[in-house]
Amino acid sequence: MAILVDYQKVREDENQVEYRFGSPEMNRRLVIDKGDRWGSPADGTADRKFEVVLGKILRQHRDTETWPEGGTYAA
Repeated sequence: MAILVDYQKVREDENQVEYRFGSPEMNRRLVIDKGDRWGSPADGTADRKFEVVLGKILRQHRDTETWPEGGTYAA
């Protein structure tokens, strides 16, 4: 099964970073706690799209030490 999900950072403060994500519309949100790198979906639905976007964001952060502005996950 193919999956394509876009994401974009919408908010960042000293404790959290928030992204909107989805495909074709970015109509969902996820929030990451900067302290423990724990992410949660705003709508409570931790499905495959949420998992792949969170994983990609965390990998990018680990590699660059900055929170990405946005991107796309495609597989």
